[in-house]
Amino acid sequence: METGQKQTSKSIIKNVFYGFLTWILPLGLSFAATPLIVRTLGDADYGIYALVIGFIGYSFTFSIGRAITKYIAEFRANGESEKIREVISATFFINIAVGIFGVLVIGLSANWLVRDIFKIEEAAQNKSVLAMYIAALIIFCTMLNQVFNAVLQGIHRFDVYSKIFNISSFALLLGNILLVLLGYGLLYLLGWNLLITILTSGFIAVVAKRLLPEFGISFRLKNETVKLVLKYSSGIIGYQILANFILLFERGWITRQLGSESLTHYVVPSLMLVVFPLASELKDDREKLLRLYLKATKIACFLVVFMAATLIVDSRAFLTIYMGAAFAEKSSTLLMLHAISFGSAAILTVSWQMTEGLGFPNYNFRVFLVCLVLCVSLLVSLTGIYGNLGAAIARLVGFCTIFFSIFYVEKWFFGAVQTRFWVKLIGSLGVAVTFAVAVQFFVLNNLNLSWFSFIVSVVFGGMVYLLSLWVLGFVTADEKILIKGILNR
Repeated sequence: METGQKQTSKSIIKNVFYGFLTWILPLGLSFAATPLIVRTLGDADYGIYALVIGFIGYSFTFSIGRAITKYIAEFRANGESEKIREVISATFFINIAVGIFGVLVIGLSANWLVRDIFKIEEAAQNKSVLAMYIAALIIFCTMLNQVFNAVLQGIHRFDVYSKIFNISSFALLLGNILLVLLGYGLLYLLGWNLLITILTSGFIAVVAKRLLPEFGISFRLKNETVKLVLKYSSGIIGYQILANFILLFERGWITRQLGSESLTHYVVPSLMLVVFPLASELKDDREKLLRLYLKATKIACFLVVFMAATLIVDSRAFLTIYMGAAFAEKSSTLLMLHAISFGSAAILTVSWQMTEGLGFPNYNFRVFLVCLVLCVSLLVSLTGIYGNLGAAIARLVGFCTIFFSIFYVEKWFFGAVQTRFWVKLIGSLGVAVTFAVAVQFFVLNNLNLSWFSFIVSVVFGGMVYLLSLWVLGFVTADEKILIKGILNR
């Protein structure tokens, strides 16, 4: 294998691994903390908490910082490092402006949102308004955080980003657990969230400055740089607005129509940043870009298929031992649908990030517009008939529809749909996951339902999954060498 190809493959595997850690470790911590927080706050208050947290993540946080990730990688590859500080400065002040606007909008509309839009129960309205005020401050700090995170991603320091992100997530969830155990409620949890966001933002800024010599904030902004960032970010902002609208409309609609308790049953059952900077670097080398895309997609499918299949097959068993039989009765079908929806979205992310890295975020905006129309129209029409199940179906249809944009992107950038790759991938993963879920089903049906039996089923299923893929030749010779090297270090 050529040195350059070997280095690209190594970067893909290593950075996908670190990107996966920033997803799976916080998920595991959240998994452990959620039942305790739900039981302590109660279904109604946890529903409000989930609504506000969703608002924090999906309102004015438009990921404008991705312009930094793209142009750091691109300018370095082109020998134009002197432009990096200009892009960072322009993006920083644009985020500041949007953040201040977001604080004002949320602050002025908090009462209206709580009382007239979300229809929060009257007894909980005052604390919900205060929660929205805290959310506004968290959103502002999060937007600053995005600038510094983008620097680490642009220079491929996913290892540093992963460590900081996981420490921050651990501190946040540990604090939440301690607060609820001490009897503190919703507002204290959000206050702790704000403190962790501020501390994390400051720390990442210091680390970014140390790792990137060109890092800095200049008050002399060039019009062409501001226009460059805004032009590139326009598509990202567009589809982020659509995505944010879908999530907020979905959660707000469920809260309004079914109550905050139903939202708890909906959200409790509810990777691939490496492609973005690498795609920017390889935009003029389509052969290497194709290798990057296929390898990243392969890794994404490998991880997602097993996890999604496990959640689908073991949904009722998992929720029964995790949240109780009554909760499982209401949410097991939702978990199955969510697993398919988010599994499709996770695999789509590879194509999505590559498209952004190559400078075409406006295409993603148009694709997501289709998702918006489908999700909102189905959400309104199905929720009244099927409740939470109708909302989950609406999301599933929208996400699965835009999944097929993958094949258009392949045709667009590489001249043809990668049919042979997909046939081989689906065949290998299909056989392996069939054996894996059969083992899981056998174990769970022959042991008493408990955490022990569930863990045993997942471990044995995972072993069968890996063994099957190994026998089928899913892992190539060069990938075996790279994996062994990474594990040895």
